[in-house]
Parts: sequence; structure tokens; C-alpha cells
Amino acid sequence: MIRRPSSFLTIVVAVFVIFYLYYFANQFGSPSSYLPSPVTDSNLQKKPPPPLGSQPDTNPKDRYITVTETVSSVTTKTAFSDSRVDSNIHSVAALPADYSPSSDDDLDQDATWCETRYGPTYLQTIAKNARPFCKPESQSQFDCLHSNMYGESRKDSLCLAQNVVFEDLRFNIDCELRDSREPDLMGYPHPHNFQGYWYDTGPRIIMTQFTNMGSEAAPSFEKHACSNPATPRDDGYKVLIKREGGRNYWHSLMEILSFYFTIDALQMSINKKTGKPYMSPEDTSKIQVIILDKHDNKNYFELWNYFSPKPVLTLDEYVKDPSTKPCVSNVIIPLAGASNPLWQGDWDPRICDHSIIVSTIRRRILKHLKISTARDLHSPINLTFIDRKGSRKLTNSKELTDALIAAYPNVNVKVVDMAGLTLKEQISLVVNTDVLVGVHGAGHTHAFFLPSQSSLVEILPADLKHKGFRNLAGLRGIRYFSDHAPMAPSDQPDRSRDWHAEDVVFDKDAFMKLMEAAIQSVAHRGFLDSDVS
Repeated sequence: MIRRPSSFLTIVVAVFVIFYLYYFANQFGSPSSYLPSPVTDSNLQKKPPPPLGSQPDTNPKDRYITVTETVSSVTTKTAFSDSRVDSNIHSVAALPADYSPSSDDDLDQDATWCETRYGPTYLQTIAKNARPFCKPESQSQFDCLHSNMYGESRKDSLCLAQNVVFEDLRFNIDCELRDSREPDLMGYPHPHNFQGYWYDTGPRIIMTQFTNMGSEAAPSFEKHACSNPATPRDDGYKVLIKREGGRNYWHSLMEILSFYFTIDALQMSINKKTGKPYMSPEDTSKIQVIILDKHDNKNYFELWNYFSPKPVLTLDEYVKDPSTKPCVSNVIIPLAGASNPLWQGDWDPRICDHSIIVSTIRRRILKHLKISTARDLHSPINLTFIDRKGSRKLTNSKELTDALIAAYPNVNVKVVDMAGLTLKEQISLVVNTDVLVGVHGAGHTHAFFLPSQSSLVEILPADLKHKGFRNLAGLRGIRYFSDHAPMAPSDQPDRSRDWHAEDVVFDKDAFMKLMEAAIQSVAHRGFLDSDVS
């Protein structure tokens, strides 16, 4: 009886001590928490500050933790330098509404014009404007998607044909076309009346020269039993390309970009027959490009291979390929190169100062070609002078570049004939260029790949008012400088001379003034800190 109170007191003290230790361990962590360990989003622990007089932090990165935040349905990651973060913090409230402009915000004409061409709206509009053109009894399905850009009545088209027969160099599409006066087709171009483009390119030419439609296609289906699901068939996606020429860098890139936009739109657009997108991301690996034209070159084929490793084939190579089957599941007729939004308004200055689709294409190509954009931002300024050797060359280029090198000994000046380099070599040079200079021409297409904080310089033939490269520089957010140079002396009268083919000569003082402006504009690139002289 005498020990009972003592035993009771001992139990109370023991419980108190256990509770206190448990509380202390949860509040401050066990001794093992002082050992270096990775910090994850799901295990945010409080750590006491290091004791006074302890060794300095040898790994500052260990002081940062990553917290996943959900803001307006967008997941982001934020770094905090204070490691003592409340473990109960797992999300934050939405950003103030001003950070997310509503669709009701007023846009001026230029802003709307820019968004419908260079923003997501361009692809979204194409994806929304998909229409089936075949009557129900047709053996094929032929659906076309259409652009509808602000300020223009013209609609550009792309098409996907499903269940097709390849025979005698033509793709047979058993599609009895619907009446264009049916309500859902009103206002959309009929396949027989698609927009025409220069150099005999685009869907209308491809359909006329390389396909059979309707009753003309039916005999091929019977001959190869392509209506029978058991018949072996090619379940890939054949993309039919008719190039403008294949040599001009700008024209070729426009065709390639239109192809990319076509595939993007098909992944966004819903097939009304299936309720699913026309293509899935997995389907893109089944893409094979077939070149229909007879141009004797294979320029830029590496860019046609972006989506799929399948070889790019000419039509003759496709015929001879042992894997070619007459029954084909999918045939894509893409947007024409000349329909590309970057062609629009290239004779007028535009205020468009950014483009998600241009930035996306740039990243895709650099990744596809395995070109690194890493660079030493402490290094001197790199200036690349495009020295054209064919038509429209600068006749006194050596005099001008020698003067430039002498005037700017701390600038790394490279005089390059781009025609002597592979595409990868050209782009690898440009992604490390701060100032790109040249006479107006396809070489200025490389504005796509210039790094941030760089400048583009264009020497235009006299009286040429083309604004395409100026506008491209604006979309990339890089600086642009230009001047005009007269045509080189000739026995022919000026009125009979075409700027496309004529050489130019540039005044030395005017050239140095132009170069000074461009070089000074990058004087603070990266970690450089040069005063303007």
C-alpha cells in the first residue's frame, strides 16, 4: 500500500517523458535528420539552423527545396532558400486575375492579326474547321481542315484520306463528294476549288495530278480487295509533298513548317466519325514523307524526318520499295508551303513581337539535329557575315569586312559562304552568333536560330521594301537593322534589271555606321559590360 503512490507517480513521469520525446522528435527531427539527405516534394521536414561556429555551408544547393504549386490548373515548381518550410504547405491560392488575361480583353487589329497567325489560335482554328467531304456510301473517308485567319477571306486547306489504294503512280480515294451546299460545308472550299499556289504546289495540284477520286478509284479497290479488312495493308501515314524547288532555304523551310503544322492540327482535331483525334502522338512515328516532284535534290531531308525515322522517299523510290502495299490506311495532303503564316504580310511592317509556334519550331529543329545552344556568355561578341557567292552578292565585301575587322579587333568576325556548309553546320554557327549580317536573301532565314539578345542586319537592294525578315526578327524578339545598297554598275539600264539576280555595292561609311549600331546593340550580351563609344 505504501509503494502504490510512488509507482503511480513513476508511471505519470514516464508517460510525460515519452510524450515529450515524441513531440520533440516530430517538431525538430531526429538526430539522423542532420545528415545530408535529398529533399522531396512529399517529405518536407523542418531543420533547425546550424549551431553558431559550425562549418560554412559547402553545398548551397542543399538549402533549396522544391514545392509543387497548383495555380489555375497549371503545375509549377518554386525554389525556397529558407529550408524551414511548414510541412503542411502543399499549394497556394490562384494568381491574381490580372496575370491571366480573359478572352474578353480588348485586342487591337494588329494584335488580333498576330495571334491568328503566330499564336496557338492559328492551330486551334485549323483543328476546329474539320469537315468530312465523302458521302456515307463511299469506301474511303476524305476529311479536310481549313484555316480561317483574321482579315482574310482565303482559307488554306489540308486533307486526310483514309482507306486508299496506290496503283499506277496515283492514290485512289473512293469518295463520292458531298454537295458543297450542305449546311455544314457552306463557306468552306470544295476540294475541286481549293486555293492555288505558286510553283504548282498545294492540295489542289496534288489531288489533280496524283489522285483519283470517286468512281475512278472504285476499280482499284476491287482489284486489290482493299475493301476487305483481312487484306494486308500499310497502316502508316503517307504524307504527299510537292516542293517548290527544294533549293531555296526560306521556301523549303516554309514547306517543312507547313508540314509540321499539318501534323499538329491533325493531333488536335476531332474526327466526327470516331470521336477521337485524327492522329495520336504515337501515330506520328508511322509517318512517311513521299516526295512527288521531280526536282533533282534532297535538300533538307533531315527536317522532313522530324516526326518519324522512316526514310523520305521520292515517288519512284516508293514504287520500287518492296514494303509498298497497294492498300494504304492513311494519306495526308498537307498545307502548302506558300500558305504558311510567315509568308503573310511580308511586304508590310508588323508589330508582332513574339510567337509561340515559331519558338516551338525552333526548339524542335535544334533538338532534332542535336544542336546545343549552350555557350560561354563571357566570350567576345561573335559576328557572322554571310558572303554570298552567287547572285545578289556584295561586290566590295572584302573591302567592307577588312574595315570591320580592323575597326573592331575585339569582335570575332567570321566571313562565311553558307552554301559550303551543311544545314547542321550552318545552324550550329548561327546559334553562337550575336550579329548576323548579309545581303537580303535566304540566309536571313537563320534568324529562326539566332540566340536571345542577338541582332539581325539586312542589306537590301535599292528600293526593295520586303519586310519578311524584319517581321521574323520581331517574332523572335531580336533586334533588326537594315540599309539599302544600289545595284553594282552595269551596261544594262536599271529599269530592265531584276534585283533578284543583280549584285550590289555598299558605301563603306554607310556600312560601318550600320555595323556600329548592330555591334553596340549587343555590347551587354550575357556577362559583357562594354560602354557605348
